Amino acid sequence: CQQHELFSERRGPEAMAERVRMIMEAMVPELEDLKRRGWCSHDEVKMLAKRRERCEYLLHRPQPIREDFLHCLQLEMNLAALLRCRRKRLGLPKQSAAQIAVRRRIHFVFCRAVRRFKGDERMWLEWITYAERTCALNRLGKIYGRALALLPNSVLLWTKAAAFELEMRSNATGARRLLQRALRANPKAADLWVAYFRLELIFGMRVRIRRRK
Repeated sequence: CQQHELFSERRGPEAMAERVRMIMEAMVPELEDLKRRGWCSHDEVKMLAKRRERCEYLLHRPQPIREDFLHCLQLEMNLAALLRCRRKRLGLPKQSAAQIAVRRRIHFVFCRAVRRFKGDERMWLEWITYAERTCALNRLGKIYGRALALLPNSVLLWTKAAAFELEMRSNATGARRLLQRALRANPKAADLWVAYFRLELIFGMRVRIRRRK
């Protein structure tokens, strides 16, 4: 989100145009790389730049709506899917600079979306789902931290964060601490108590299995 903060205190059409210009200029190396490596044609790159610029003007309006962010995210998701298909057809490596740049762009849009709609649990969950699908584990931990700070009463976020610590980081201690924090904030949430007991059962079973070995 750092790019978005550069002119955050300035207002008006000129400031908006300047912010959009800076973001678009930062994309130039990525767009040139797409064309140079044969991922996209000259016309496709030109069309992508125009569509991204339109998206940026939507997001920089005084009061962007949720659908504006979803529209921009869909554009990038479609591009990511296109690049995956072309990577397979061309026999290129799984991780390419072009794909990494698109993923970075998607996270950038999500970051701005949750800044605009801090209490939108569904938007946070969509970002989390995307980070899980692309195995962005380091970023995922930060997303959970920000989401829980803003939505401490979301039982679903607490349980998913604990599952992430346990299953993807193999950190039972971290998962336990998260659920303990969740229960202090939401002592009457039955689902959290169930999740906590399930965690202790899983942890106990794993300890017994290790001892048998």
